[in-house]
Amino acid sequence: MKPCAFALAMLAALPALAAEPFEPIDVFSLQYATDPELSPDGKAVAYVRTVMDIKSDRSLGNLWLAATDGKSNRPLTSGPHNARSPVWSPDGKKLLYIANDDGSNQLYLRWMDSGQTARLTNLTQSPGNISFSPDKIKDIHLLSNPRSSSRIASTVRY
Repeated sequence: MKPCAFALAMLAALPALAAEPFEPIDVFSLQYATDPELSPDGKAVAYVRTVMDIKSDRSLGNLWLAATDGKSNRPLTSGPHNARSPVWSPDGKKLLYIANDDGSNQLYLRWMDSGQTARLTNLTQSPGNISFSPDKIKDIHLLSNPRSSSRIASTVRY
């Protein structure tokens, strides 16, 4: 890089270098995405969008849906709770996820065409490793709790 071009680049960067440093309160302005799950037709991605709530001083995660062509991005859940682990049904018409809407982690099913949601479980332990039956039978398989060797449930019919 020529010395003159380097000097110009440094001058252009000066406003950024003079910006105020990151403060602890700035964490409440951050948002991030996790758990991306591509729909079976490849046209949408369900994901968890996490924000920090300044009033409760905790993170809140809600499900969002983004079109893979970039034309839309909208919330599927909202409110002061955490949703996680979205899983598409094989036909792409339903979305299975875990949320603590009622205070404890439970399994929920959302019908994507109508937006209706149903709570499927009333478990004492948080479900994990959720999946749909690959042969399109109306079963949802729940595996054992990853934190212990106990089995939560084997199958939920919907």
